[in-house]
Amino acid sequence: MEETLGKRIVFHRKRLGLTQDALAELMGVTAQAVSRWETGSCYPDTELLPAIANLFGVSIDELFGYRNDRDKKVDAI
Repeated sequence: MEETLGKRIVFHRKRLGLTQDALAELMGVTAQAVSRWETGSCYPDTELLPAIANLFGVSIDELFGYRNDRDKKVDAI
């Protein structure tokens, strides 16, 4: 199963013990917006991405599931 941005948002929200309402309040959006992010019917506004990543304690790259193989190459050297 493909891991989507929405699924990563759900994972991190639950990891922090937040409800959709709580995440919505922290981000200044509605709970319906958070629900739409999590189901993949829409995406967070790009201006919110740094705040979401910061709240979750991950980089924006990690939030989007980008796995850079640079670390693997450095380790190999």
